[in-house]
Amino acid sequence: MSYCINPDCPKPENHDNHDITCNSCGTSLLLKNRYRVLEVLGASPLGRTFLAIDEDKPSQPRCVIKEYFPEVRQQFRTLAPELEKLGKHPQIPEVWAYVEQDDYQYLVQEYIAGQNLGEELSQTGVFNEQKIWQLLSEILPVIQFAHENRVFHRDIKPETIIRRSPLTPPDQGGDIWLVDFGAIALPQNNVAIRDHLRGSAEYVAPEQLRGQVKANSDLYSLGVTCLHLLTDLSPFDLFDIKADTWVWRHYLKVPVSDRLSRILDKLVERNHTKRYQSAIEVLKDLKHGPVSLPIFVKKPQWQLTAWGGAGIAILSLILSSRIPAPIPQTSLQPEPHQTIPEFEPRFSPPEDIETNQIPMQTLAMTLGPVWSIALSPNRDFIASGTTNGNIEILEMGSGQPLKTLKGHTDAVWGLAISPDGKMVASGSADNTVKLWDVERGTLIKTFVGHQNGIFAVAFSPDGSTLASVGKDKTIRLWNIPTLTPLNALLGDSQEIQSVAFSPDGNLLASGSNDGTIKLWRWQSGELLGILSGHSDSVWSVAFSPDGATLASGSWDNTIKLWDLTPSQSGYKGSLLRTLADHGDKVQSLAFSHDGATLASGDIAGTIKLWSMDHDRPIGTLKGHSSWVKVAFSNESDKILVSGSFDNSIKVWHLP
Repeated sequence: MSYCINPDCPKPENHDNHDITCNSCGTSLLLKNRYRVLEVLGASPLGRTFLAIDEDKPSQPRCVIKEYFPEVRQQFRTLAPELEKLGKHPQIPEVWAYVEQDDYQYLVQEYIAGQNLGEELSQTGVFNEQKIWQLLSEILPVIQFAHENRVFHRDIKPETIIRRSPLTPPDQGGDIWLVDFGAIALPQNNVAIRDHLRGSAEYVAPEQLRGQVKANSDLYSLGVTCLHLLTDLSPFDLFDIKADTWVWRHYLKVPVSDRLSRILDKLVERNHTKRYQSAIEVLKDLKHGPVSLPIFVKKPQWQLTAWGGAGIAILSLILSSRIPAPIPQTSLQPEPHQTIPEFEPRFSPPEDIETNQIPMQTLAMTLGPVWSIALSPNRDFIASGTTNGNIEILEMGSGQPLKTLKGHTDAVWGLAISPDGKMVASGSADNTVKLWDVERGTLIKTFVGHQNGIFAVAFSPDGSTLASVGKDKTIRLWNIPTLTPLNALLGDSQEIQSVAFSPDGNLLASGSNDGTIKLWRWQSGELLGILSGHSDSVWSVAFSPDGATLASGSWDNTIKLWDLTPSQSGYKGSLLRTLADHGDKVQSLAFSHDGATLASGDIAGTIKLWSMDHDRPIGTLKGHSSWVKVAFSNESDKILVSGSFDNSIKVWHLP
């Protein structure tokens, strides 16, 4: 196939390899009467990149053509000679030609057969220390050569580093190649005057995002690339914004040496004055090679620090006078070295297990704290409640915003999605419960009746009834088909924090600030039993899928599992066991669809995974730095979604 490079061509694909002009727009398909474009490889603010062949040579070798838009014409004319010089390095593609045509500039470069490191990571898994050592040893001299020729790369990432195909003759350069230069010449003050292309946000240095590129900005990008290759996680997930520090060690799947650890830390130093100043400096630290003694992943010691006045003001809306202040924010202090074993689901873990190895992605960064989160039954979308009263509907796969539901005048504390996935119910600090049509993004009904803010809402399994609880110490029930109020359940002397229907729809459980869980036959309003055992507020209740077990999460740092076998006098709810591994107040609970796993989130941002057969967690997920809510996918027990007060929504892919 031949591809037309005319940017205005309505149908650029031409299926006959021998055509001279485009069948759609009539533009010549041969650049400079010799280079035939085959396909588009990529695009950027500067232009596009194509794969092509040189038909003027008997072997018709492949080449790469970089197209530059007219607005960067002068920059390109300055850049082209510099790139020609760079092409003399055996690990940088050679420049074959420079063409100006129809106000566009084209750079024809050597094609490097192989795969980029992003592709290699996907195929072979995370890099070990030896591979990182090889990468640094081979790529740093290339970067140094570019800098000596007064050129920045500005977009170093796994996709711009290629491992040459093993079929390539050994005399044609090294194994690692640096490609896709989009740089400009260095001025005398060692700072780029203008930064038309800021690179990929996950990998660029802080100063580069501000429009100033230093010589060591490329070194920062290289260091972040190494962290990604070691963890297979987005660099966004490897930096703790609130603690203002890298936490990549928590996500290592294999240990690295102390020497490499220190080198990587200095490469990704966010203050450019504390970072390595040149590739030569890094090479000097590398010269002794890797060592055999590993540095083990360090378990963070979470310390409590006070939030600012604004955070306390927000939290005071819902926290009763019984709850100690302030709410914790994390800072990291390393404890003595310890080994972290591989994650193995459903096994009896050793005494000191700490698992931080679950693949995770940050699905979205929100404009404020995530108070509540819910996942649609078909896993199409996520709903999150925010401080400003809006409900954000996000696409599950990409995290792209689909709709914003606006109507509440205060924070959305509770969310639930109907069993058919068509409606969202929300409870707010504005004392109202609202019902929304998700597809249309419209308000169906505002339910008024609560005299204070609503902490939680829940749909019955058949979707016909909605329950809501809150600060006014009542449980209110709403008929969904008729959009009318049902009876209210009274009897609590303190605020009610949580509510859940049993899978068969017959029972309703509510968790109170007095540390008790009440079981109701909600249709008649009959109180069937009171479960006592917690010493602080019960902020979450969840039924197992078979309805035989109720889990309760409390601000006493524990989770309790209750047997709900009925008796003649009602549901006694005998205590099965207490799960006490959380170091902070338990905020949320969620059972997997098969009932084998319970996920719990605490106020410090830690998520723990529990097997119903063991009293200790089978995994600890570190990624959030504050208050976290969790939800399992109804379709897959391998997908866990979490929303946090650290302004992020994350997706965890469990083994």
